[in-house]
Amino acid sequence: KPPGSVLALIDRDLGGFDKFREAFIEAGKTQFGSGWCWLTMKNGKLEVTKTPNGENPLVHGGWPLLGCDVWEHSYYIDYRNLRPKYLEAWFDHLVNWDHVEEMLAMAPGQ
Repeated sequence: KPPGSVLALIDRDLGGFDKFREAFIEAGKTQFGSGWCWLTMKNGKLEVTKTPNGENPLVHGGWPLLGCDVWEHSYYIDYRNLRPKYLEAWFDHLVNWDHVEEMLAMAPGQ
């Protein structure tokens, strides 16, 4: 689970960790074609977003805290066409929450 500072914002802005996890995975599942799903800080609040291709939240005024690559090359060898399973495994086992906390500390307005 995320460090307390990140978790407090997730609770405040996204309705808790479980809702955040669900929204993040859904953003990745529903990104048509190549792209990314993100946890961003925008206007002092956390948001779950998605972007196509190589686009990132900076071009939309957001600060990226966590991003997951949903281009097919990132999961096809291990997961074939099972993007949701890849997203679940990635979220549950690979997120570096300490780095997310570092990115939060660098977010504009923090």
